[in-house]
Amino acid sequence: MAAFSFITSDEERLGRFLAVSGLGPDTIRSAASSPGFFAGILDYVVSDEPLLIALAKELNAKPEHIMQAHWTLSPSAFE
Repeated sequence: MAAFSFITSDEERLGRFLAVSGLGPDTIRSAASSPGFFAGILDYVVSDEPLLIALAKELNAKPEHIMQAHWTLSPSAFE
């Protein structure tokens, strides 16, 4: 949830996320309620190292902790 808030708190980050994900301002709320949405958010974050580092800094966490959350939510991608 923190990653989603981080992305949506900045117009440039949000615009890029919407462009990459194919979502629109009118569909993002319904998408957020679907299973797997937050795993998808973390997929997006970890695919962009500067974004990953910025999120880790914002959360006062290590990037590795965000990666671990990603692996937990998307284990099949790493098997």
